Formats: sequence, structure tokens, C-alpha cells
Amino acid sequence: MSKSVCTLPFEYVDTPERRVLNLELDGIPCVPALGYSHYKKMRPSVSEHIHPGCLECSLCVRGSLVFESDGVAHNLLPGNVFVTQPDEWHRLSTNPKGLVMFWLFFRMEPATHNLLNLSKAESDAMRAALRTMPRKIFRSSDRLRMAFNRLFKYHDDLASGPFRRIAMRGGILELMLALIEAAQTPPEVHVIDRVEKIIETMRRKPQDDYSIDNLIREAALSPSQLTMKFKQITGLPPYTFLIACRVRSAQTLLSTTDYPITKIARRLGFSSSQHFAMHFKQTTGMTPSAWRAKEVH
Repeated sequence: MSKSVCTLPFEYVDTPERRVLNLELDGIPCVPALGYSHYKKMRPSVSEHIHPGCLECSLCVRGSLVFESDGVAHNLLPGNVFVTQPDEWHRLSTNPKGLVMFWLFFRMEPATHNLLNLSKAESDAMRAALRTMPRKIFRSSDRLRMAFNRLFKYHDDLASGPFRRIAMRGGILELMLALIEAAQTPPEVHVIDRVEKIIETMRRKPQDDYSIDNLIREAALSPSQLTMKFKQITGLPPYTFLIACRVRSAQTLLSTTDYPITKIARRLGFSSSQHFAMHFKQTTGMTPSAWRAKEVH
């Protein structure tokens, strides 16, 4: 997949599924984009890219996401944050149905520009803290989630003018401080949630059989509790999530191999090529052969 440079400004939209706000209009030149995504259907992945001069922060609220950066795949579950520096090539390789995510571009260049009207010393300290965050992926905090929500509330509820500019600038400062704090907080030592383990296994081995009885036993939950937990984390019930994982693997096989469609169906645990084709089209809107033709050509 070809690499590209994502130039700014880009498309600003404000719909229930995707909000991309330009905070430069509120007098905050270091935030060219504040975003919120709530996808009702699966969307195609994007090419690997960079955002020159901009740090990007993404907070997964719902869904099971995969970010790729410098050839390494990073799996995000709800409550995870993913940060890329201005010079790091990356892409969100999955845009699943049910995805809910906050994100923000924070312009750190040129270095001579003071951030958020801070003094030069304060601006340099913030830039250094952002540049040296110890981890690319880490757990969010209530403080960070509230900061994202508060910014959209300020934008939606306050009338344009000096007071809104003050509120938005203070909100961005709070968000960036919360981001730095979350990145620097050592990860808690705890037992990984049983359902998250199942989700990770499904993503890595979608071809395996996952009977409902085995899932209930492994999660130590009732059927209704298991379904509720799956929907909370991925936006989908267990079987639907498994099919989505199988379709995602099928997309890769269709694009990178010349395996017959029947072999791919059998390899990924579908009962027949017809069963596979039905689920593939329901998920992607295309037949497997049409997908392969599009990707190859």
C-alpha cells in the first residue's frame, strides 16, 4: 500500500457518524483538527501516512481497532490511547462497524511557535513532554475522556466569541496535560479481562471453532452477560465479531495470495464457499471475487 503525506487543512465535516472540527477558527492554531468517529458500518482502511508537524492522539471508546506504525500492528481495545509523532508513518487498518473514537491533531511545529499562548519556557516544556512520551499505546483515564467530551460540549453549547475561545483553549490545555499524565502513568498490574483475552484470540485465530458453551465456560459468564460484554468492547455480539474477524483475514488472503475462494472459505472455518460469500458481501458490500479484482488491479 503506497505511503502518502496527509496535508492540512483537509475535509472538515460535522455529521452524526464523523465530526472533524477546525479549532483554528476558535483561535487555537495548534489544533487543526478535533475529531469524533461513530461508524454505523464498516469503512475501508486508509493508506499509511504521516501528518507533518502534528502529533496525533486517538482514544478508542468502543470497538476493536488495529493501528499500524512502522510495520508494527498495535491492537486497541476500549480505553486505549494511541499516539503517533509527526514523523511516524501510520494508519488505522480497521474501521469496523460500531467504532467509537475521539482523536486530535496537535501542531507542534515550528518550534519557535508558542503553544496555547504559553510562555516560551512553558511551551518548550510541553513540547518536550509530548515528544518524549514513554509509550505509543497506553490506558486512558477519566480525566482524558472527560477532556474530549468537554471540548465538544464547549463547541456545541457556547456562542462564538472571546469566552468560547478562552474555554476551548483551556480545554485543550487540560486535554494535553491529561494525555501526558496518562502516558507517564505506569501500567497497572492486573489480570487481563477474560473476555478481552477471548477477543484477542479470535482476532489472531479466526479460523478456530468457538462454540458458545466453550466461550461461556472460558469467560465464566452467562450467555447474556457474555453478549453484553462483547457488545460493550467490540460493538458486536460474539458470533458477529468472529465473522468480522474471518472476513478481515479473508480480505488479506484475497489480496496477497492466489488461493481459490473455496480454499479460503475452508481455511477460515466457513461451512461452504456460498456461506463465506454471503457473509463477505454482507460485511464489505462486495463479493470475494470482486474484492480480489479491485485489490489486485
